[in-house]
Formats: sequence, structure tokens, C-alpha cells
Amino acid sequence: MGPRTLQTTNQGVLQLNKIGVTYPGGVVALQSATIEFRKGEFAVLLGLSGAGKSTLLRSLNLLVRPTSGEVVSPEFGPLGPSKALRQHRRQTALVFQHHQLIDRHTALANVLTGRLGYHGTLRSFFPLPRVDLELALHCLERVGLADKSMTRVDQLSGGQKQRVGIARALAQQPTMILADEPVASLDPATSEKVLGLLRQICKEDGIAAVVSLHQLEYAQRFADRIVGLAHARIVFDGAAQDLSESTLGEIYVGHRRPALVPDDRNNGHARVSPAFTAEMEMSV
Repeated sequence: MGPRTLQTTNQGVLQLNKIGVTYPGGVVALQSATIEFRKGEFAVLLGLSGAGKSTLLRSLNLLVRPTSGEVVSPEFGPLGPSKALRQHRRQTALVFQHHQLIDRHTALANVLTGRLGYHGTLRSFFPLPRVDLELALHCLERVGLADKSMTRVDQLSGGQKQRVGIARALAQQPTMILADEPVASLDPATSEKVLGLLRQICKEDGIAAVVSLHQLEYAQRFADRIVGLAHARIVFDGAAQDLSESTLGEIYVGHRRPALVPDDRNNGHARVSPAFTAEMEMSV
């Protein structure tokens, strides 16, 4: 894939301009990545372990600091250590693989932590305003857990915990949600429910979602856009239906070339064969 020129749009939420990340010891984790993420778009990052997915994801809110290039918010401009970065992070919600919830607290109390970025440190020691409480309850209702609002998180199932995590992200009223392997620890039926719910909410609210997955079948079924990475570079950026066997061979270089098979659930578009999907889930 050759050099890309960033095409900004009025739907852009965040832009990366020639971002590079090199870790101590000279380990290159990301090379000259130029990409824009857009409002209401469900983008999935695909690639082998070490391809650069997590580094790209974490650079979007500067949890990983680029060593070259810049991260640009259309609202705040180039991001760096500043008030603008704090505002950007407040509007960029995270959904984690292992939930990162406080088990001894209720679902409602966990969702309310999504509001802390809107208050000063001192204010956070006291009960939050009623408007925040109402918003948190509404977020739990949207993920189907209104009846679990006063249940301790350690009494919930894995899928319910992840839905609490999504509700917490929504409580931030974000413009972007970043999710790093959000269904890796869930069974297939629960994974589909969680991904479908997250996609639906992002569409309804116009939230840009960037989701790292290793399940190819889920990526094809739920993504509007797939960004494939290999050897710290973006090697594919396009619609899920535009994936080809040769493209997947670039993304999963060094592994058996995947076979695409017809899929009636996906409007007749080809999908990765189940055998290859199972192989990749074991190897990533």
C-alpha cells in the first residue's frame, strides 16, 4: 500500500497525519500512519499480534505518544499536553477487554464514573448531580440493564459486565469510542450481542467507533470499514466487502492464505472460511 494523502471531511472526528511510534530499544510499532475516522462509522482494526493495532488505537487519545507526525482533532487542533488533550480524552471513551469495572460497586456506580471527567477533583468526592444520575440510568437502560442498576458488578455475567462498560462509555457523551478486543473473553452468542449493541448505539448517536478485533468473521459482519495492519503499517483501508483473499494474505502474512466463502447473512458477500477463523483465534 503506497503513501496516502489525508482527505479531510466535514464528518471527520479525528485525523492521524503520518503518525509513527518507536518504543525504547528501537522497536518500531507504527510507521507513517495517515488516516481519518468519521462520525457514526464503525471501524475495525485487524492484524496479527504485534502488527500495530493496539498502538494505533492508543495513539488516538495519546495514551501512546507518537514519535513522529501528529494527531489532529477538527475541534481542538493538533493534540499535545494541553487543556485541548484533556477535553479530547473526555470525549473519547474506552471499552476494555476485561471490563475494568469496580466489582464491589453497583452497575450504576460504575457507570457514574464516566461522568467524573466533567467535574473537578474536589467535586468527585461528593455525590454527583441528579442530572448525572439520570443520564447514567438512561445509559443502563439503553444497554438493557436498567433492572441491574443496583446490582454489584461481581454478581453480573461477563456479557453484562461488558454492557456496563459500554454504558459507562456512553455516560461520557463521547464523540469517539475506542474498544480494544472487547469480546475476546466472551462466548460467540454474547460476542455478537455486544458487538451488535455497540454498533447500533454508535450509529444512533453518530459516534465514531474504532474497535480492535481478531475475529475475522465478526469484523466482516459488523464493520463499516476495516483497517488492516501488518508489520506496523496500514496495508488495507476499505469496506468489509472489499476484502479479498490476496488482501487477507497481506494482513495475515506468514499464515495460511484464508479462503473466502459466500455468506447469505452478509447480503451474499464473501466471508472468511470458519476453519481459517478458528485458526486465527487460536494464533493471535
